[in-house]
Amino acid sequence: MTTVFMFPGQNSRYPGMLPKLAGLHPRNGELLAEACGILNRDLFTHYRADNKDAYSNNRDVQLGVFLANHMFLRIMEDSGVRADLSCGLSLGEWNHLVHIGALSFEDALRTVEQRGMAYDRGPRGAMASIFPLELEELQAVVERANCTGLVEVVNLNAPRQNVVAGEVSAVDETIRILDEEFFCEAVFIDRQLPMHSSLFEPVGREFSEVLRKLTFHTPRIPYLPNRTGELLFSPDKDTFVELLTSHVYRPTLWRKSIDTIVDRHPDATFVEVGPKAVLHNMLDKKWHRKPRLHTDSAEVTAEHLRSVIDNLRFTTRAN
Repeated sequence: MTTVFMFPGQNSRYPGMLPKLAGLHPRNGELLAEACGILNRDLFTHYRADNKDAYSNNRDVQLGVFLANHMFLRIMEDSGVRADLSCGLSLGEWNHLVHIGALSFEDALRTVEQRGMAYDRGPRGAMASIFPLELEELQAVVERANCTGLVEVVNLNAPRQNVVAGEVSAVDETIRILDEEFFCEAVFIDRQLPMHSSLFEPVGREFSEVLRKLTFHTPRIPYLPNRTGELLFSPDKDTFVELLTSHVYRPTLWRKSIDTIVDRHPDATFVEVGPKAVLHNMLDKKWHRKPRLHTDSAEVTAEHLRSVIDNLRFTTRAN
């Protein structure tokens, strides 16, 4: 069995998730305290469930999800569950970089904060998830909607689930056409930022200066960037910088990433390591009939996590 950890993106969040995780495992509280020291911020107070402004800007959205993903990873690894491969959707790629050993936790944390601040300074727009609809049909609709402004398909997530982003007027027109002619569902991911669209190219160029100052290491397991959906075994610094720069303003190829893993490892078991179960649910039986698990549970996280860990331990021993 090939165990694959999947780290979700910034839409995988909810109030109080960091305090919940800090209380779930002793080292998670230590991790949050470490992050407070690195960033010189009181994250315990900021991410309380009763703080309505906990995710009011993109910096805090990215930091919160990055830390939650890493807390779940720490629990899994402290419990003896290790992954042979990993991948991360959008923001989750930064957890992937830490997991494979390409970046230290401290460097990634600081950079994620700077990434979020750069996004907050970026142009305004919107993002919406569209399903169920084939990519070719969605692309045809997007071409029609471009008469009202710029809109692009920016996340190719699954055979019938993709994301559009761009100017608000054009995203609204895309959704109008889809509603009237295709009867498919649109869910806004972000009503302010057109992430992964060409509108965000200035943000990517600004962020590239941050990336050039980082120390990247040769990963211990392959790097699977969103931009190519292909495994890279010995990427150099220039490759990391180029891919993470273009990641900001070019489409993410999540569907191709999963297909690449399945083609190379038919025995893959996918485990979503992070809050909610977005990636787990996306990987439905109409796409790949592979074993899939998720670490989070809305009500009984501790019991759910124990069952996931026991399941993986048993399967690993059986193989």
